[in-house]
Amino acid sequence: MKRYLNVLILSFVTLFLADAPPALAALIFNNTTFPVGTTTFTALQIGDEVQVSGSALNVTDLEIGVSEQGIAGTADLQAFLYANDGAGGAPGTLLWQSAVMINVALTGGNDLVAFAVPSIAVPNTFTWAIQISNSQPLAAGLPSFDPPSVGSILHGWFGGPGGWGNLDSSGTDAHFMARISVPEPPTLLNVGVALFLWLGWAGIRGRRRLSAAR
Repeated sequence: MKRYLNVLILSFVTLFLADAPPALAALIFNNTTFPVGTTTFTALQIGDEVQVSGSALNVTDLEIGVSEQGIAGTADLQAFLYANDGAGGAPGTLLWQSAVMINVALTGGNDLVAFAVPSIAVPNTFTWAIQISNSQPLAAGLPSFDPPSVGSILHGWFGGPGGWGNLDSSGTDAHFMARISVPEPPTLLNVGVALFLWLGWAGIRGRRRLSAAR
């Protein structure tokens, strides 16, 4: 009987922890607050080298601003994450790339397009990039925002593997609309409650054993 009760309590604690709500997303970079009013167009990959703080950073959400010049339309989009370990600090090692998203609907305004990232580890400085193709009926580009409210931007880059150009010297405002998130640390509330239940049961058992010994 005692063994059955032990298994029952352990099962309850396990189910309690399994039903805990998933960790919320925590922003490590946010440049979506202050629009500059300009848009940059290119058929190449383009994005920003960003600097964030924290440890064990694993990106799960990447949102990039895209604008189609005030006209609703569609575009094919692909996102990338790079380490800045290339020549002269350019994007080098490809950390992740999304599948090409086909015919993404755009309103013509500044649309934040979300890319689900499968928990990709990034350093404190890295580059996000996007490649826009097949935009209809007008060309779609990246709206400029500045300054970021979370994190900072070091450089803008365009090009792709084999040849990157630094946008800082081109006269282009290379601070683009984007938001990047990682999971928040799991809450200790559910763990604490489960531990309290287990310790309470252990205490009751201990008192029963003490009473029986007397």
